Amino acid sequence: CKNNEWRTVCSRDWGNLDAAVACRQLGYDGGYTQNTYASVIIPVDPFEYHCNGRESNLQDCEMQAVSRCSYGSYGTTIVCVRRNVSDSCDSGDIRLWGGQTTYE
Repeated sequence: CKNNEWRTVCSRDWGNLDAAVACRQLGYDGGYTQNTYASVIIPVDPFEYHCNGRESNLQDCEMQAVSRCSYGSYGTTIVCVRRNVSDSCDSGDIRLWGGQTTYE
């Protein structure tokens, strides 16, 4: 979100290190880029992100302004893996438990 407006990330030069940082920022253990790109109808963030994979959020990554990403450009698709789970809980928390995988 930038200036109270949701944006998508430009797919140009977006890679697995960038995706891993984005997923960690969302509370997942990591993630990767999926090779599918969607044409978007919301504003595209006019930056390329160059993460080294150790950052805690995208704003900590090196950014380069680009002019070739705009409405109608392609946004990236990521797959996030395994959400961090804590054994402690607060009232109202929910979790998956007892399935064959961490997603059940």
